[in-house]
Amino acid sequence: MRIEHALMLVVAVFIGEVIALGGMPPLGLVFVFSLLVPMLSEMGSFALNDYVDVDTDRINRKVGRPLVDGTLSSDFAFKFSAGAFILSTMIALTINWMALVVAVFFNILAVLYNLKLKDLPLLGNMYIAATMGIPFIFGAVVFGVVPSTTIWMVAALGFAAGLGREIVKTVDDMEGDAEARKSKTLPMVVGRQNALAMASSLFLAFIPLSLVPFVGGLALSLFSGILLGIADLGILWIAIYIIFSKEERALRKATRYNLALLFIGLLALLVASIGY
Repeated sequence: MRIEHALMLVVAVFIGEVIALGGMPPLGLVFVFSLLVPMLSEMGSFALNDYVDVDTDRINRKVGRPLVDGTLSSDFAFKFSAGAFILSTMIALTINWMALVVAVFFNILAVLYNLKLKDLPLLGNMYIAATMGIPFIFGAVVFGVVPSTTIWMVAALGFAAGLGREIVKTVDDMEGDAEARKSKTLPMVVGRQNALAMASSLFLAFIPLSLVPFVGGLALSLFSGILLGIADLGILWIAIYIIFSKEERALRKATRYNLALLFIGLLALLVASIGY
């Protein structure tokens, strides 16, 4: 289920709600449902990914994956994925039609990604990047608010960071994707180093872009500034590390650290959005 990803989505939705409403959202059923929808959609997507990519994960030596290790069956993963997608859609239906449209659209894309989009150059990466930007938009629409410029800027930040990270992951997964899925992912088309250069450029662009939401509406305090500084310095290190490191597990390490740094950046946005 990759619960760390689900947690980041929940925080992103909450940030979108706070920015859209100009304060804390009312703690009712809509609020609870708004967090459950992206969590269930994410869990469904990752469970389906493990189901479809079990052979790929074995080739790429993804230890700790329950289907690879045999601790869960593929049949269970498929049923769990279907149930999570259905439940997220049903809950979105009870919120409003905009929430339903977003949920259905991204659930369909999640299925398409796992079946085909992942094998295509850049398209699969862009889908994953979009899932890191849309929670901010979702946070606004669940309360019937038209997303503001600030929310769109924050969503664009999530997209840029997510795209860079996913390109790095695609490079790391080249061997398994080529052998098990016969994929034509971005690094297979443009080359390993060119793909890493694109990811590094996205990370470098993320650093100045991370200040844009604060110019456009959010207040940068000492606390949020420290968190943002840690995230930006870490992203800068990753941008350099993925190009020059010769470590065997460099890319896997970079994607792991990148996720932690993105969470710190999310915390910076959260602190700023609630006025601290």
